[in-house]
Amino acid sequence: MADIATETVPWLRETAAAATTTSASKTTLGKDDFLKLLITELQYQDPLEPMKDTEFISQMANFSSLEQMQNLNTGFEKLASNLNDFLIPALMIQQATNLIGREISYQDPEASEAKLLKGVVSSVTFKNGTAYCVIDGKEIDMTYLAGIGSPVVAENKELDQLMDRLDDLLTLITPEEGGEGE
Repeated sequence: MADIATETVPWLRETAAAATTTSASKTTLGKDDFLKLLITELQYQDPLEPMKDTEFISQMANFSSLEQMQNLNTGFEKLASNLNDFLIPALMIQQATNLIGREISYQDPEASEAKLLKGVVSSVTFKNGTAYCVIDGKEIDMTYLAGIGSPVVAENKELDQLMDRLDDLLTLITPEEGGEGE
């Protein structure tokens, strides 16, 4: 009796064998699965009541929509991957390097209570995709930043001495006002 039931509905036998192999690996139906179901439905339709044209067109439209949604999903996955792999790290580098030479206030990462410290960012390092500001030789994670000040102008004694010497030379070279020829 069981043989007769499976012989009258042969797609159940084929589907049951396919379901045991694919159900463990996939949880959703894809466009290939949809197309297989449509072909199976056409193959085993009742010859006395064939599928109407409108039903067939509707199922083909559904198939086309499914394919386009999968293409969009693939495109979004690629976009997200590019953003995460290239754009976000580049923006982090740009943001972090703009802090070099600026005085920042930050929460002391080693203190148990909230304690704000200040310092000038001398450089920036990156470890495992995270930017760290180097302040007085200590690496401070950018998540501890509390405020950003204006750039600090460092005193450069050598440059100041050189500028003073240039001023002295210029006074020796340029003629005095009210001198000859006037």
